[in-house]
Amino acid sequence: MINPISSSVDPMTILQKSLDALSIQHEVIANNLANIDTPNFKRSVVSFQDKLSMAINETPDSPLWRTNPMHMPLSPKALSLNNFQPDIRTVNDTIGRNDGNNVDMEMESGLMAENNLLYNSLADVTGRYIANLRHAITEGKA
Repeated sequence: MINPISSSVDPMTILQKSLDALSIQHEVIANNLANIDTPNFKRSVVSFQDKLSMAINETPDSPLWRTNPMHMPLSPKALSLNNFQPDIRTVNDTIGRNDGNNVDMEMESGLMAENNLLYNSLADVTGRYIANLRHAITEGKA
């Protein structure tokens, strides 16, 4: 968890990247549902939570932060919030039906509902964060 007071990571950037990733996830789930009757269609999934967490935690506040370019990197794929992109992959290892399609309507509908709840919650948190900044800037006036 990030401490917004002592952290150098901008909470607004984290919220923006999270909302962007959830938007992409919504598009992928909608595409899966749209192709539920397409023979040989393989569903896609979006993963971003672990990658976003790794990008957030690799900051100057982290004990493993590289203070010198000669230091060994934490991982071969150094990640920053600036170049963060969610991963989209196709699931080829399952076959749900005889026509080769592996999209399950109930599972995708559940994932869509969960994604909508997460997106709406983060949008609410973003709005409250901006309102708190506005309140601090105007010193509680207006």
